[in-house]
Amino acid sequence: MGEDKLNTNQFVFVALIIVICGIAIIGHNYFLEKKSKVYEDMSILLSQEPEVVEPVNDEPDTTRVVSNTTNNQSTSANDPSGKVKKSTVTYNYIGRLKIPAIKLNRGFVKYGTSGNNVNQNIAIMKGSKYPTAKDGNLIMAAHSGSGWNAFFTNLDKLRVGNMAYVTYNGTEYAYRLTKRYSDAKSDGSITIKRASYGRQLTLVTCKRPDYKKYYLVLVFEFIKEKKI
Repeated sequence: MGEDKLNTNQFVFVALIIVICGIAIIGHNYFLEKKSKVYEDMSILLSQEPEVVEPVNDEPDTTRVVSNTTNNQSTSANDPSGKVKKSTVTYNYIGRLKIPAIKLNRGFVKYGTSGNNVNQNIAIMKGSKYPTAKDGNLIMAAHSGSGWNAFFTNLDKLRVGNMAYVTYNGTEYAYRLTKRYSDAKSDGSITIKRASYGRQLTLVTCKRPDYKKYYLVLVFEFIKEKKI
């Protein structure tokens, strides 16, 4: 009698372990599938080149950056897994973006070259101007998430007052974060807010955890420059 009870308990215990393992496997596969889909959506959205058009609602400090779906299609858009494989490539970086508060230090390539896309690097967006341009706005985008190329993952940790540095053409340009906001993806464009004068740095990524709904946009004002 005691032995039968023991065997029954052992059976129940083993069955419970099997059920738990099954749930864990199903949950893990579901998580990977959702993560893959999110990463694919983010890749498609951010890898499309934008174009700067007229200000919205006559606001002098706002321009629209509209996705151009005909150019620069994402690698992951053609990859059912949604994953972008890392490959060993030597890039001809023309400058670097450094943000000490989140330990970001990454090079960027010239606009219009093959490496200027979010699947490989921090990308310079169409309509941008390099730091040397008076009253120019350097607009850069990158992935956020868990992929190897998610260079902007920690942008959401930055607060007003944090510094960013762009090294370009033998000069380091210092910028201070002055504004951060979310922008809905409903119409496929990004609202870029800026001052009516002065040089500016704007960083764009998909906002976590609402990857599909919002962009995160950070606006930095130019502070000073120095030769290096």
